[in-house]
Amino acid sequence: MTEDISQLTESQIEALVARYPLPEGVVDCVMTREELAEAVAVSLPTISEWITRGMPVKEMGGQGKPYQLVLSHCWSWRQAWKAQEDLRSEQVKRTQAAMRLSLVGGSAGDSLEALDPKTRREILAVQIEQERFQRERNELLRRADVAEMLDTLFGIIRDTMDSAPDRVERREAIPAKVTGALVEICDELVGELRRRIADFWDGRPVKEIAQKRDLFDA
Repeated sequence: MTEDISQLTESQIEALVARYPLPEGVVDCVMTREELAEAVAVSLPTISEWITRGMPVKEMGGQGKPYQLVLSHCWSWRQAWKAQEDLRSEQVKRTQAAMRLSLVGGSAGDSLEALDPKTRREILAVQIEQERFQRERNELLRRADVAEMLDTLFGIIRDTMDSAPDRVERREAIPAKVTGALVEICDELVGELRRRIADFWDGRPVKEIAQKRDLFDA
């Protein structure tokens, strides 16, 4: 059974930090959401999503007040979450293998080598068919999946471009005139991306599926 890391107490956070310490040479500190996103190389929306999932927050932000996030707390929480995902993936694989065995007359305790040649061939045939299906599925993506991917990518780019001028100004102390020009360039890029995505979907309208006529209708 996996532990619940969506709502952690102080002692549980300390235990996670002890189990998943920061990489060697990394000094712990308090960061904003933007700073944490840059530190761990993810987008700002991803950090926000992690917070909704239960990532520890030292102090909540809002209305101009920045979030305060302890790097070691967030790092250990994420490592624990990934460990849970890996464990679940392994459990799913074992369950799938057991189901394939049961479908061809084996049992969950059997190993592939212990089965007779005919059963082994049947299991391998099922595995080959499953792999073929997965390949074809990756070649033909659902419209909703593509839309979600494009929305996610656009969100990452939009958030990055929105914050880029301020971040550059803080780091390099550039003149306000240059910052204004940078804002215009970022806005133009975001606008052009929005238009390109809209054109992409306009060129691929959803086709309504005609209802089949009931042969018994008068």
